[in-house]
Amino acid sequence: MDDKERLKIVLKHLLEHNDGHLEDYRRWIELAEKNRLDLVAQSLKEAHEHVEKAGIALSAALNLMKD
Repeated sequence: MDDKERLKIVLKHLLEHNDGHLEDYRRWIELAEKNRLDLVAQSLKEAHEHVEKAGIALSAALNLMKD
């Protein structure tokens, strides 16, 4: 396996891992909102946005790897 193939595999893994984190953030945001922890929920939403942007960048990198 060459470096390009290895990088594709790693990018796919990172995307899947990132998506899992997004799901976790959504659950924790709901829990914070349910418990009226508005500032905590807002901070978690901000973190979620950053992780979402990371996913977009990872996806773009993977798309650039396609022949």
